[in-house]
Amino acid sequence: MPPHTDRIDLGDGHTAEWEGWYPDRELNPQLAGIPDVDRWGLVIFHKNPAGQDCAGFVTLDGEVQRRVEPNRANRWTVESWDPLTLSPSVLCSCGDHGFIREGRWVRA
Repeated sequence: MPPHTDRIDLGDGHTAEWEGWYPDRELNPQLAGIPDVDRWGLVIFHKNPAGQDCAGFVTLDGEVQRRVEPNRANRWTVESWDPLTLSPSVLCSCGDHGFIREGRWVRA
């Protein structure tokens, strides 16, 4: 499994880190033939309204993600990798809501 990438500074108190998907195929033989994915999703770190550390996760809309989780309702489209732009907006369970546009966090 490759190491995690460095954190991405999105501004406005938000950083992000790519998360990959690298299943143990000895334990999960049903996944044989499905490739690993270096950028399965994105963890977005921020502070919740009480000022405590919080993080949310978005799963990208990719071929492998659709194959592994065909019934997943929410996936994010990468409009641009560099600078990073995702759609739709991101809403954390803590209420933090915004967009990632041209590598920056833009509050909704």
